[in-house]
Amino acid sequence: MTSKLSSVAFLLLLFSACDGEIQSVAAETPQDLMNGWVGTWQVELELKKSFLVPEDTTIRGTETVRWILNKQFLQSQQSYADGNFKKLSLIRYDPNEGIFLFWDFDSNGSFPMGITRGKWDQAKKEIVISGAYIGGATAQGVIQFNNDDSAEMHLRLTATDGTVLLDLKARSEQLR
Repeated sequence: MTSKLSSVAFLLLLFSACDGEIQSVAAETPQDLMNGWVGTWQVELELKKSFLVPEDTTIRGTETVRWILNKQFLQSQQSYADGNFKKLSLIRYDPNEGIFLFWDFDSNGSFPMGITRGKWDQAKKEIVISGAYIGGATAQGVIQFNNDDSAEMHLRLTATDGTVLLDLKARSEQLR
């Protein structure tokens, strides 16, 4: 289980754009979008076998999101694998660039190793995710919103030689 958690730690660092952070489908502004993230979420991650994940794995957990620092950042606290793996994420919208920025830290010592960005497309009800990380790895993905209380995300992390480092699908639902 420890080796799986180590691999997952890196994975969770890189897909910080999605951890249960559900956006309001009807959002007209980034502020509306972020307000829709506040709350408690149930998260399920399906990790396909890849370089960092030795076998297909499903991990479940919860996430609590709240505003901090005069509503300049969202703070997300996550707990997975019955509390054996924890994560802290910060999210900020940069109005000058029109993008969301994400930073992840976890209980295995992982911290931001590059830039993860998200671009909201209100017409498509999705956020397009991209990332560039130390060593040349890149990430591409999308979060598709089913409604105000649920979403699905697909993300693939690839090394410079084309090796799939990580391939995941996440589902999130708001707890009421």
